[in-house]
Amino acid sequence: MSDDGEPELLETLLGALVRPARTFQGLRDAPSARGGAGAVALTAMGWGGLSLLLWAAGREARFVLVPLSGHDYYLVQGVVMLPLLTILWWVFAAVAHAVASRLGGQGPRPGTLTALGFAYALPLGLHVGAELVAYLFFGFEALARVARVSMPLAALWVAALSVVALKVLHGLSAPRATAAALVGLLAQLALGAPLLR
Repeated sequence: MSDDGEPELLETLLGALVRPARTFQGLRDAPSARGGAGAVALTAMGWGGLSLLLWAAGREARFVLVPLSGHDYYLVQGVVMLPLLTILWWVFAAVAHAVASRLGGQGPRPGTLTALGFAYALPLGLHVGAELVAYLFFGFEALARVARVSMPLAALWVAALSVVALKVLHGLSAPRATAAALVGLLAQLALGAPLLR
């Protein structure tokens, strides 16, 4: 923790990777959700940077669910990724916290939102890193192949880390924490799926 009580970004990301329950418990008294927002922002900047790199290389998205051309898709995605991913995290975390509270959880809002920020950002950031490595070393076709595996794995990992965070911070049983996490993830999925493909 820093002097202002906020979690250290890289230390907390590493903790969420190797000892998530203990790391999330340590976030209980976070004074605000700023630490979680920072983790999400780091991931969003990496994802936005990858999107801008693809656009600059002349790559076109093959399948687009929004009214954009395949040529413009990566440019727009790169520009809006930071606010978009921040909004999606906020929707996910706020809904998951509210459901956990309704199910009898007693977790503090700032600590829960912070923990869910790290639970959201870590797997997505590693997914983006895998896509970047695939693209830089093996080309655009390899990126698509890697994404077909890494994105579903990242989604499952986000869900698993979120369940751990809600169990630890709200004192919920595994089924109740799973229900709260899934409702939050489905809420952000409904909002973000067409934009992120």
